[in-house]
Amino acid sequence: MTLVIESYRKFLHFLLIIIPIIFILLGRKTTIMILAPIAVIVVGLDYMRRNNPAIHNIFVKIFGYVLRPHELEGNKLCGASWVALGAVINFALFPKEIAVTGFLILVISDALASLVGKAVPSDKFYEKSISGSAAFFVSALAILIGCGIFYHAPFSFYLFGIFMVFCVTIIEARPSFTGIDDNFTIPIVFGVVMTFFDLLWNYSY
Repeated sequence: MTLVIESYRKFLHFLLIIIPIIFILLGRKTTIMILAPIAVIVVGLDYMRRNNPAIHNIFVKIFGYVLRPHELEGNKLCGASWVALGAVINFALFPKEIAVTGFLILVISDALASLVGKAVPSDKFYEKSISGSAAFFVSALAILIGCGIFYHAPFSFYLFGIFMVFCVTIIEARPSFTGIDDNFTIPIVFGVVMTFFDLLWNYSY
């Protein structure tokens, strides 16, 4: 995939920032009421297009320009479906500061990793590149700090958060480790483990 096409794809990825903005402005219930039906439609169409040539052709005409070949022709769900599923679970279950941080890391850091990795040649890091993973890690740290300040998070949020930023950087660099699309694993792994840590720091007083 050329840098131009990847840039367009990641521009659309950046637009997903509207989801945490909706969550912050309108709250959890309204956000889920918006996301849940969208996820059902996206995942439903994605599933049906594998068995229905007519739906598949429509799907390709609409999304073909931004989807990778394995997403178009493979038997697995495409990245958009994993984003939709991950967003619903993320914003339905996790504490607000964790949900917003994890999803912003997916939206911003994952996109930057791809763009920088293609624009700046470097040695391999697992299945990605050193430059891309460095961009992911640094931007994710910035997001963690920014969200921590915004939500007046305790010191433990930053301490455990740095550890989880390192973990999701590895997940992004080595997607074959889980075999699940990183559009899902990045926010969900971040959210699950950080929520566990949240129980620890909230019960530590």
